[in-house]
Amino acid sequence: MTHACPYTVTVRAYVLGALCEREGTEFRRHAEVCPSCERGIAELTLAVRLLEKLQTETHAANGHAP
Repeated sequence: MTHACPYTVTVRAYVLGALCEREGTEFRRHAEVCPSCERGIAELTLAVRLLEKLQTETHAANGHAP
């Protein structure tokens, strides 16, 4: 039986930059040894970058500055 990592929710806040310095440091240490959190960071980071690119392209297509 696999147990969910208690830090799973923290992945979102970490990638979005919503953690304070102490929380970010604590989470980074945890993620270094947690394959689940490492994977979550990679997946969510990719999704955020794609959304940012889409937003920029949409603004440009509509004649707005990014």
